[in-house]
Amino acid sequence: METIDVQQFHVWSDEWADQGDWLEAIQKLKRSGKIRFFGVSINDNQPENAIRLIETGAVDTVQVIHNIFEQAPEDRLYPACEQHQVGVIVRVPFDEGSLTGKITPDTNFDSSDFRSRYFRDDRKQQVYDRVQKIISDVGIALDQMPDLALRYVLSSPAVSTVIPGMRSIRNVEANCRAGDGKGLSKDQLNKLKTHRWERNFYG
Repeated sequence: METIDVQQFHVWSDEWADQGDWLEAIQKLKRSGKIRFFGVSINDNQPENAIRLIETGAVDTVQVIHNIFEQAPEDRLYPACEQHQVGVIVRVPFDEGSLTGKITPDTNFDSSDFRSRYFRDDRKQQVYDRVQKIISDVGIALDQMPDLALRYVLSSPAVSTVIPGMRSIRNVEANCRAGDGKGLSKDQLNKLKTHRWERNFYG
């Protein structure tokens, strides 16, 4: 292709905002038509680590972890993005699979699967218990969890798009249906806000 629509740095530290010649290189790529927009993928569980960059006006998009459990981006990052008209790309809307409702205490992952570490020790039990509480609070069936999880993320006016995991055509079709513009009710959103979970399974 002639032009890359969005180029993103894979990791970011806000201390780099005023350092080095990276910005000059990005501006040169834009001027030459090689890229249209530039963004950064914010490090795991560090949503405030790009606010300084956003305030400089040098960035067009940010990618961040956001889901029913990980609600921290809503605190300061999203207001900054809206104020400076920066697009938001959400990743991990299913919390590595737990918010699909398919992770149980008996789920086994191959040792080569990243999730064998993410869900180590008693973490499968923890997420299972929390998902059961969500479906009870909101009054949905377990198989409606993926749709609920995507609609929660998309309910934020700051969010431009979301990157959900998918392993089958059925997953793709279901994920696309969640983008039909039909939002969650105010009551559902309020209930989901109570399921915020401060923890870092990446550590």
